[in-house]
Amino acid sequence: MTDPISVGVDAGGTSTAAAWSRGGNFEAIGRGAPANPSSKGTLHAANAIADTVRGLVGDLDPAVLYVGAAGAGRSQTREGLIDALHAAFPGTESVVVEDDTRVALRATVPEGPGIVLIAGTGSVAYAEDGDKRIRVGGAGYLLGDEGSAFAIGFAAVRALARVYDGRGREDETTALAARALGATDRESLLGAIYDAPLDVAKIAGLAPSILAFAGKGNRVSTKIVQGAAQELSDLVKAAANAAGLMDASPTIVFAGGLLRENSLLSFLLETRVTNDVPGCAIERQREEPVLAALRFAEKLAS
Repeated sequence: MTDPISVGVDAGGTSTAAAWSRGGNFEAIGRGAPANPSSKGTLHAANAIADTVRGLVGDLDPAVLYVGAAGAGRSQTREGLIDALHAAFPGTESVVVEDDTRVALRATVPEGPGIVLIAGTGSVAYAEDGDKRIRVGGAGYLLGDEGSAFAIGFAAVRALARVYDGRGREDETTALAARALGATDRESLLGAIYDAPLDVAKIAGLAPSILAFAGKGNRVSTKIVQGAAQELSDLVKAAANAAGLMDASPTIVFAGGLLRENSLLSFLLETRVTNDVPGCAIERQREEPVLAALRFAEKLAS
């Protein structure tokens, strides 16, 4: 009997990562194109996932395919991905798709209660304790993503609008936004925001510089970062409350590009979270989430 092939996938808006094993023995990790169904559509995301997996296993169909996908918290998205992946891998017995927050948590906290805060282009908090699974935030740049890289970048764009209205003073933060958008006056700023689809990635890309400006004491950037820390800590607190973990001294994982390095944001956030959730232990993400996805796949295969 051939050893079963298990494949785990972490599909996000930046890239897709896949890992596979044969009979529980790790083989390799591969990477492919972004696969966020919320921004690219379900079919596009499924194709990106399938291409990444095929690049690893070739013509073989895995016994189990487990996918953690951004945006898969919505049932319509999740079911659409499952159907499309079943069609792409007709010999696969089990295709499981869940929101990517779960693999982000289990990459650092393999089992037991825990909370993960993901702050990258968007933002979301996820808490799990037994069968209780709580997701807070992650509503996208129009409805939510408070404290995210996009929110930080867009706060600088708002500050630029105030400068052009005569309600604010130009500084390196607003000059950064003006250069990124090619906006030299109020009219060109409005055109950059409203005349074409909003470039979420470009605005989110302002965040690292704003964190650096805040670290040097820039007043506008510091105020933006302080607001982001408050918003992100509110996500964690809400998730802890809803999961009943406020008094359980949970492990809280900081994940995502914004929290990868030490900064004023991470310092303020850690201070707020430790005050909000007494006795919690804060950890940075230690392992790639795709490896947690592979463990889920292997467990299902066994």
